[in-house]
Amino acid sequence: MPKPLKELRVKNEYIHYKEVRGARGVKVLAKNLEKVLAGLPVYITDREDEIDYLRNEADAQLANALHAIKKKPEGVYVQASTLGSLEALLEFLKSQKIPYSNVNIGPVHKKDVQKASAMKEHKAEYACILAFDVKIEREAQIFADHEGVKVFQADIIYHLQDAFLKYREELKEKARRENEHLAIFPCKLRVLPNHVYNTRNPIVFGVSIEAGQVKRGTPICVPSKEPKNVEFGSATISE
Repeated sequence: MPKPLKELRVKNEYIHYKEVRGARGVKVLAKNLEKVLAGLPVYITDREDEIDYLRNEADAQLANALHAIKKKPEGVYVQASTLGSLEALLEFLKSQKIPYSNVNIGPVHKKDVQKASAMKEHKAEYACILAFDVKIEREAQIFADHEGVKVFQADIIYHLQDAFLKYREELKEKARRENEHLAIFPCKLRVLPNHVYNTRNPIVFGVSIEAGQVKRGTPICVPSKEPKNVEFGSATISE
């Protein structure tokens, strides 16, 4: 442990203790610490036959913590380095009204991309991963590029939000451009009798616009007492 009134995060000389009681900050030296997830309990044993049991206990703790998080049927996939940072990110997303459908802890793997890609069938803008303070495995990034899953990586929560919102707007703009020819702008027209130039295919005449707006492709019909109005084409030229 560091000397009294000294920070753990600052380089200091440490005092070695055989045991520690109460709530104290300690620095653990051990093998394979890169696999440790901050926020989970620490189990200690000197018995070989207890290792598997304690490992399963730790896995169950993590699974229960992730399962307890309330998720939406449709939303982004969220990945963070620790339970604490995950909870902080989820609270922020909730405040910004950005739904999340799945969460995980640790580096982004191929299986995470597979889960995120399922959202393409429901809402394409949510087929993405918000990776907060975690690495993205090379295989996962290649698979994400192939599947069309966007992976946003940042160490600051606000940067993730900005990147996602920008991406969502780009998707909306793309969809708007692709479907603008399908949009119908309602309007009410009155034919100008003195400006009928051609009465056969194509029909060419002038109109006054009494309501709405007419655009190229707007379907033209004449009101009728019959069940259906009389349809006779769509506007091809408008000025």
